[in-house]
Amino acid sequence: MEHRIIDALAQTQAGIALFDADERIVFANPAWEQLITGVAEEDLIFNETELADGGMISVCFVKPQLLPLDKINLENSANDSKIGTVIIADDSESNRMVARRILQAEGYSIVEASNGQTVLNMLRRGVNADLILMDVEMPDMDGLHTTRRIRHMAGPVSQTPIIALSAHQSRDWNVIARQSGVDEFINKPIQREKLIETMHDLISRAPETVSNAQSKNSPPPHLRSKSARIGRPPRPESPTSPVLDIRVLEQLYNDAGDEGAKCGIDIFINETESRLVKIDKALSEDDLKTVRNEVHALKSTSGTFGLRQLSELCETTQSVFEDSNLDEERVLSLSRQVVQLAPTALTALNLYRRSRNIAGDSTA
Repeated sequence: MEHRIIDALAQTQAGIALFDADERIVFANPAWEQLITGVAEEDLIFNETELADGGMISVCFVKPQLLPLDKINLENSANDSKIGTVIIADDSESNRMVARRILQAEGYSIVEASNGQTVLNMLRRGVNADLILMDVEMPDMDGLHTTRRIRHMAGPVSQTPIIALSAHQSRDWNVIARQSGVDEFINKPIQREKLIETMHDLISRAPETVSNAQSKNSPPPHLRSKSARIGRPPRPESPTSPVLDIRVLEQLYNDAGDEGAKCGIDIFINETESRLVKIDKALSEDDLKTVRNEVHALKSTSGTFGLRQLSELCETTQSVFEDSNLDEERVLSLSRQVVQLAPTALTALNLYRRSRNIAGDSTA
């Protein structure tokens, strides 16, 4: 009877996997592998049932509005890449897009995740990643917590190379990230040459070594609380940098290509307009948690697209959020400044994009 059930599961179009109590796959039918590597996590439906012994049965379906499975292009699926497969974990779609353009141009296969829990789900469900680009701060589960969870997973997946990405410039953040188990720490905005060189180095030596800071048999050091950090330089109350850093944008166009940069800027502008609405609404409702999350995301993305003054103002605002004795009045004041400055910054970015388009048309 057991063999007949397994045979039936192997032939069904739904992706089905059985997990033991340690969340390791015991059985997965062919459809499971195709679904989890050919379709984005948010386009899948999972129905999971806990078993009495601690195991789990998980059934996976593609959401009905998507193309049928036989029309999905699986040639570049996560486990088929000849050069390497990279998971990009970042809550910002525009940041993921820029990183994706850079890495796809190098020949990497890309899988995207918008939060840490999605990364864990991918790894547990069999996505084989050669490396993970992990944003340090994401909603629900941040990148450092996710890294610690990965380092405790069973098997080779615990040794997956991880590069932490952060808009934080402080040396403390570099140290804290490495204590959490990451192999390298890179500041945003991403510099293409440094990123590619670091990735090549980590992937080339991954089979011989485990994480620089971690192995699966040793638990990670306790993470210092934010209030215990030392040496954080004071941030100016008002940003003194230019609204738009042309050098960052020129580098973006070089790294991602004209089309990639244009697409990224479009996504960023739409993304930021939505964030500003959320911040404004949250301020009116005294919802400081939402304000903090949106300000952090805006700090990261605005730096990627050269809006230095906005990025610095967001970083100043976030540093106040992180103080052990929260000064709500100052937080509210700085957050309102963010809402006021952002439209000016977006206008400057839009004008730069248009000037590039006009210059391109005149030389065509």
